[in-house]
Amino acid sequence: MAEYLHGAYGQITGASTKATARSRNAIVYVGTAPVHTVEGGAKNVNRPMVVNDMSEARKYFGMSYEWEKYTLCEAVHAHFSLKEVGPLILINVLDPATHKSTDSGTVSLTPENGKVRIVNAGDIILESVAVSGKEKGTDYKVTYDHTKGVITLAESRVGGLGDGALTITYDSVDVSKVTENDVIGSSDGDGLNTGLFAVKNVYQETGYIPSFLLCPGYSGVKAVHTAMINNSRKINGHWDAYVLADIPIADSEGDAVTLSTAKTWKDQNGYNCENETVYFPLAKGTDGNIYHLSVLAAANLQVLMSQQDGIPYKTASNTECSIIENLYLGEDSLGRVYDDALINEKLCKNGIASAAYVGGSWRIWGAHSADYVYGEEESPAASETNRMMLQYISNDFQHRRSGDVDKPMTANDIKMLVSEEQSRLDSLVKTGALAYGKVVFNADAERMEDIMNGDYLFSFNVTTTPLCRSLTADVAWSDEGYQTYFASIAL
Repeated sequence: MAEYLHGAYGQITGASTKATARSRNAIVYVGTAPVHTVEGGAKNVNRPMVVNDMSEARKYFGMSYEWEKYTLCEAVHAHFSLKEVGPLILINVLDPATHKSTDSGTVSLTPENGKVRIVNAGDIILESVAVSGKEKGTDYKVTYDHTKGVITLAESRVGGLGDGALTITYDSVDVSKVTENDVIGSSDGDGLNTGLFAVKNVYQETGYIPSFLLCPGYSGVKAVHTAMINNSRKINGHWDAYVLADIPIADSEGDAVTLSTAKTWKDQNGYNCENETVYFPLAKGTDGNIYHLSVLAAANLQVLMSQQDGIPYKTASNTECSIIENLYLGEDSLGRVYDDALINEKLCKNGIASAAYVGGSWRIWGAHSADYVYGEEESPAASETNRMMLQYISNDFQHRRSGDVDKPMTANDIKMLVSEEQSRLDSLVKTGALAYGKVVFNADAERMEDIMNGDYLFSFNVTTTPLCRSLTADVAWSDEGYQTYFASIAL
């Protein structure tokens, strides 16, 4: 007898991968954000939240350009400022209540025009700021300027701060106390989920399907990567997420990872799963910032999906990324030139995506899934969009068909369901998202007992549209043109 099921489900099987309603695909980021710089930000810990633009990101999570400390801010900048695309689901693991300095700060300042400013205040916990002998709200209010990194205490009433020196105390976060275990998180098995395990909360709390998962700044840590993969499969028993991860530019011992050793590091550390694309190295931006290629690729991918009703059949590979100035492998590797032939041979050929200067601009470069093996050209790993589309079809079916569960299923209902699903596949074929799609109701003799118990299986056989990996012009010299040439000059 088949496994007990109750709900709408989908599954992806290797044998069948020979290969319209708008999607609710979501790009989920897990990391750290300066929530301590916003009022009420302390409650936004281990909680999936939708942010649609920069203003919402600042309102709920704060903003900083110290991306090594506050990793989610890189994603916010890449999607909202560089590409003007969203929304994002952010899960912040920085908890101001626990990840803070053991020492309290104290400063003595004198008000000017009813205001006091604390500069370089990016790590100060806003809600901890207090003035000795004064009452917050009654005498003064506290605000933080994310652009300048300045906390301002302004009088709530005339004379509220007085004109003498003030003793101001505050607590500060200590981001170094955020460990890989905080990012990985945990689940008690009864609905309390933190860190990467909080991906389980995305659908219920936001209504979005967690379809893509990133963890910039931490995905290069083997244990975190393992947790990303483990939490990307059958989320809530239903959803499959595609992972975008980064290979670090230095290993756990501090030794440099290079273009020549990236494949070895990738294989030894298990960055070769079928539902992920891995990137190497980092990128130096024209704005002076250091970017994770996974984040830049995700932003470009979201632009494509926004133009395709959320359907991920186009790859971010070969999409322009003008913010890139050069690839970055650390300050000791400056001055190197990385042409696309080098990137192809060292990285792309080995299932590692990167960026390359092609066609007069920097572009995301590489469309293989991480389990790609050169020479196995018929593998679904040849194109990341193969896996993305399989997951999209499975996730989309479950999201739309959940309303049919626990309803009578007549023969006509079955025929109608098959017809509707076939129409959706035909639409995907027509738009080029699929090359072939066929859905059938599986009602063979072996399934009869399952059907009597209410378990119906619909088989989707699809062929994803292959990507064009290369174009070659075969140019040869010929003397045939001389006949025309001599004929034209003959006297």
